[in-house]
Amino acid sequence: MNGNHIVCACNGTTVAQIEKAVKEGARTFEEVQEKLRVGVQCVKCKDLVKLLIDSYLE
Repeated sequence: MNGNHIVCACNGTTVAQIEKAVKEGARTFEEVQEKLRVGVQCVKCKDLVKLLIDSYLE
């Protein structure tokens, strides 16, 4: 999945933005949510965001 892929359609949040948030210290969905406002409205992206967080922490 490339960095421009939109993960959260409600906010237009991309894979690259999630990766950056993790590199800057966000370790949980809630921490990424706080930084980027993902999963606040419809929550459809929650599972994918969690998967991305886990992959960046490995």
